[in-house]
Amino acid sequence: MIGERLPDREAQSLKEFCDFVEVEPISPPMAIDSRIIGRVHHDLVPSPWRLYLKFAVIEAGAGLATLFVCPQFGFTFSGHNTWLHSLHDQAGFFTYYLVCGLLFVMLGATLSALLLDYNELKTIRTSKYLFYLVFGVLACLAFFIAGAEILLVSTVPWIVGAYLGNLIGFGVIARFRMRQPIAY
Repeated sequence: MIGERLPDREAQSLKEFCDFVEVEPISPPMAIDSRIIGRVHHDLVPSPWRLYLKFAVIEAGAGLATLFVCPQFGFTFSGHNTWLHSLHDQAGFFTYYLVCGLLFVMLGATLSALLLDYNELKTIRTSKYLFYLVFGVLACLAFFIAGAEILLVSTVPWIVGAYLGNLIGFGVIARFRMRQPIAY
């Protein structure tokens, strides 16, 4: 091994590395330096408003997808579903609306926890419980604006179910992802 000649490609790479190490350090211009620091800060600490908007868009999209199956407050894309109406009669309105709220939100919450990156999960962790409640209320308000017939008696269990859907869907997946090692 000693005295063996390096292939030309490796010798060239070694020479370039030695030249790089021996060069005097050059500071980048202040404008570039501040842009880099800003970008790193943006990546490590995302804007809460932008993050909550992203979270809400994912949840709203998934919530709209559930309307093809489950009639929320009589608002559905799939028409009349006799099986769900008979389930409503058997389970009672509180349990039925609790499960409807849970299912409406759980898919979106799970997708959000899967689609957000590590730093976004870390940022959202501080105020997620308030967001869960606000999202449930806003989703219910969106149904009302869209023309659904909503009674206060059915709204409360639906919002509780939506809160639980976020708590379970987002909480379980986010907790699992936060425990995984980060690969940069």
